[in-house]
Formats: sequence, structure tokens, C-alpha cells
Amino acid sequence: MPEQVPTPTPTVGPSDEVGEEVSITNEFTSVRVRKVVTRNGERLRIHSAKLGFTIDLDPLELESLTWQTAETFSRMLHSPYGPEDPEAKPLLPTPDRDAGSSPAAG
Repeated sequence: MPEQVPTPTPTVGPSDEVGEEVSITNEFTSVRVRKVVTRNGERLRIHSAKLGFTIDLDPLELESLTWQTAETFSRMLHSPYGPEDPEAKPLLPTPDRDAGSSPAAG
């Protein structure tokens, strides 16, 4: 019997996928989103195929994104996998950290 591989996000459970899947892509990444219905109500499922992560967000979690500023997301992207990994590199350069450095200065 083949070994089962655990999913990276244990909070995602069985659902009835009801919405059309939409892909959103830029030069850094690509995600797929779809409306799903779970036993706890409607959710927006966001999936990153590149990283293998999936999350279901409920309406309040989605609304809370609108309360944030661009600065909040910039700080989050500085250490996207959490502060526990000192070797992790940010996804995007930050002006304060990268000030004065250049590729040729290496």
C-alpha cells in the first residue's frame, strides 16, 4: 500500500467545491482561489502549488485583510515562514535591510 503524504495545512478539510477556480500570477508566485462550502459555511480556498500550501479563509478572515495596510503585508513578507528560522531569506528585498548593498559589492 502506498504511503500517504500529509497535507501541509491540516485546517483544510473535506468540502464541496462550488466556485470556478481562478489563477492569479505574477513574477514571484502563482496562486489558485476557489469558493468552497465546508460543514462550517462558505470559505475562500487559496492554494499555492509552488509551495504546496492551502488555506480556507472564512468571510471574517477575508474582511480582516481589508483592515490591513500595505506596510503590514511588507512586514509579513520580510519573514514569510515565521521568525523561528534565522536562515530564512525574505521573499522581497526591504529598503532598510538592503540599503547600501549591491550585487557587485558581494
